[in-house]
Amino acid sequence: MKQGNNSTMELDTGMSEENLQIPAITLEEINFQTLAEDAPVTLWLTDIHGNIIFTNNQYKNFIGREKVERLGGKAWFNALHPDDRDYCLTVFKDAFETYKPFTMEYRLRRRDGEYRHFIDHGEPYIDGHGRFSGFVGSSTDITEQKLSEDELKKSHQELTQYNYEMNLINQLNSYLQVCRSVDETYPIVSYYAEQIFPDCTGALYLFNDKKTLVESMTTWGITDEIKSAPVIAPDDCWSLRQGKEHTTLDNDGRLRCKHVGDGISTYICEPIIAQGEMLGMLHIEFNAAKHKVGEEKTYYVESRKRLVKITADNLALSLVSLKLKEALQSQSVRDPLTYLFNRRFMEESLEREIHRCARAQHGLGLILSDIDHFKKFNDEYGHDAGDLVLVEYANLLKAHFRSSDVICRYGGEEFIIILPDIDKDNLIKRAELLCHEISSLELLYQNKPLPPITASFGVAYLHNTLIEKADIIKAADIALYEAKNNGRDQVVVSATEFVDI
Repeated sequence: MKQGNNSTMELDTGMSEENLQIPAITLEEINFQTLAEDAPVTLWLTDIHGNIIFTNNQYKNFIGREKVERLGGKAWFNALHPDDRDYCLTVFKDAFETYKPFTMEYRLRRRDGEYRHFIDHGEPYIDGHGRFSGFVGSSTDITEQKLSEDELKKSHQELTQYNYEMNLINQLNSYLQVCRSVDETYPIVSYYAEQIFPDCTGALYLFNDKKTLVESMTTWGITDEIKSAPVIAPDDCWSLRQGKEHTTLDNDGRLRCKHVGDGISTYICEPIIAQGEMLGMLHIEFNAAKHKVGEEKTYYVESRKRLVKITADNLALSLVSLKLKEALQSQSVRDPLTYLFNRRFMEESLEREIHRCARAQHGLGLILSDIDHFKKFNDEYGHDAGDLVLVEYANLLKAHFRSSDVICRYGGEEFIIILPDIDKDNLIKRAELLCHEISSLELLYQNKPLPPITASFGVAYLHNTLIEKADIIKAADIALYEAKNNGRDQVVVSATEFVDI
């Protein structure tokens, strides 16, 4: 391009002298309507009342020439998507009232029936006398752009949802890592599962100790509508049999697990496996899936499968760690012969209960028991028989006392029982009943009956006061010594009072 002497712009086209000698077309010779008709974009013109008075071939080919010839200006309105008609009329109304340019997006039905996305740009048309005469504008098909935007928006939504779900799983893991027992995990799993799978009903199943049954430990969602049985056999679940995820998707029950009843067509069972050990499974029922069809339903279930797998893997690592921790903890606080708590655990528990009962102004009882003539019994019948006596006496203690009571093997043939939240009368009654029951134990060793055994008991009581644990143990020990000196097989209550009135 170069600047001419007469201040007009000339194009440097590189054409030959001969071509330049051919007369150029003049503006007067151009038929602008013909140009508009054949323009590669959709053009239109309205009059002052909004009637469409001109459309080009692009428009006619899109709508369908027969429809345009038959319906005229109404062909465009009839091709509008019903949901967009009010919006377009509102934009037009405002433009004709204000004579201002406008832009609007809408969907228009092509002659083959497919709706396409369009954007219109309209400019007010002013005639030679400076009067508003209508609008002239163009329509551009932006369907591909809209599809790309929708895909990008969908991807962004999926990423946002994924980040939200991973954040919930990270929160779940954070709590699981500080749990001190498997039982503590159940309400935590239920709480976070409801948020991770908000439109689902589900349950966490774990094997029992003997690996013979799989029990539902916690549930979430609409729990009274869950279709899976609370206790199942391992063979009743396809995922437990195969050791991998099992999904049903509208298969009319042919691949349904035996533990799942009628009324649910879409669910997942995901095994929980850690270090090669099958711990249980996650069972998820998709309540929302029944409202989805075709590809939408398949995509929904596939996205949930990924999330169920991640959740199950995280649960597996936490549960196997807790089970190991519980086993180690049990070994450190349990007596290996009787499986009662050991002396170390007794001392920790007693100090804790003394402080708790002092704060709550409750009573606290301590029973110190010693099997009578145990050394003589050992010498006469052997250590194996002596061990049998200790185990059977421990079983009697477990059956006799409450789950809140702490039963410990203090050492040798001595046992201590800590009884929180008890009054003195009940404490003495429990000790006397135990003294009576032990003499009725029938023991067999190598299919031969052993002689009856008896025990002596020292009892101490504390109420509404704070003392050293050694003081109440000493009081019970003195009472026990007195019981043995008085002929054994009896209960003696300490004369020392640990009561703040």
